[in-house]
Amino acid sequence: MERGYIKTYNWVIKLLQNCDFGESSKRLGLRQIAHNKVLIDFLERTYSITKDVIELAGQKIPWAPKTDDCEGYEYNLKSVLGYYLLSEADGDPVNDFCTLGYFSGGVFRDNNIFAGPLERAYGGNYEKFRETAGKIGMTLELEASTGKHIWKYTVLPKLPVKIVYYEGDDEYPTKLQILYDKTAIKIFKFEPLAVFHSCFINGLAAIGENR
Repeated sequence: MERGYIKTYNWVIKLLQNCDFGESSKRLGLRQIAHNKVLIDFLERTYSITKDVIELAGQKIPWAPKTDDCEGYEYNLKSVLGYYLLSEADGDPVNDFCTLGYFSGGVFRDNNIFAGPLERAYGGNYEKFRETAGKIGMTLELEASTGKHIWKYTVLPKLPVKIVYYEGDDEYPTKLQILYDKTAIKIFKFEPLAVFHSCFINGLAAIGENR
């Protein structure tokens, strides 16, 4: 039986048959290198998208997410990158940020959804996180004496995020929180946005774990 993530990927490929690559890449800030071929960067990897396939084209930092299903991770990531190209969103981010749960209509009340891999990779080691953040081009926005650090990062051209790192102590563990520009829900519907969120967290964690 064909796995669900493969069915989703094949559905995205089917949708790409009717995509205007030129219009979409220009509107969404992607690099078009041929009539029906664009490149999209994600966490120091570059993926190629055509009407027939979405595949890894290169990487600056070797990493492999430590998930229970690496094949599923790769298919999910390729699918959400395809959904980005297919998005009908127009306009720029508004620099107003919220948690993923904000978009869920009350389904998720936890403001730290799926953040476990980040906390395992960087918990108790802010310097490790700072090094990784600098390596992939994050910008430090706030560094408070209370142990709260806010970094800003553009994951995709129209999709900025903020990563809030709360340093732990003897009483409370380290906490990392991802905040999305409120226009993210115009780019992705909630379900693919949640998948994208999981891919981003696991990928960012993998960079730290593979140092």
